[in-house]
Amino acid sequence: MVGTDKDIPLFLLIFREETRRAVAEILAEHFYSPVILLDPDEVVQELKGRERATVFVDCEAVLRYGSGLYSRLKVASPGCRLVLFCHKEHRGHRELIREAMEIGVYACLLAPVEDWEVLAIVRHVSAPRPGRRLPRRKHS
Repeated sequence: MVGTDKDIPLFLLIFREETRRAVAEILAEHFYSPVILLDPDEVVQELKGRERATVFVDCEAVLRYGSGLYSRLKVASPGCRLVLFCHKEHRGHRELIREAMEIGVYACLLAPVEDWEVLAIVRHVSAPRPGRRLPRRKHS
């Protein structure tokens, strides 16, 4: 069977509880099963050997572990896509977004987020990539 967007693992490394809960609920309502981890080392372990994954990170995690967090995640799974959540009330959120985009984070969203924002990103990052062929369906 051809892979679907539900087959791409989703990880939440979101420290701010209200954002984590909101994103998890949005995904669950649309039949996604995100893995919630609050330790970057656990996320790195989960990413190892995976060709594709999506990791949602919030600015709290980046402030706690530094911008090197992005590199650690990308080294574990070069094909993973990173999405940063920032909060408007957080001083310096624009600087965090600028730095993330320069490093190559896939997308940045300002919390609180709307359902469509999260779902659009998940669907887009889970779509087949140009130049890559999906496995053919075997007919019985």
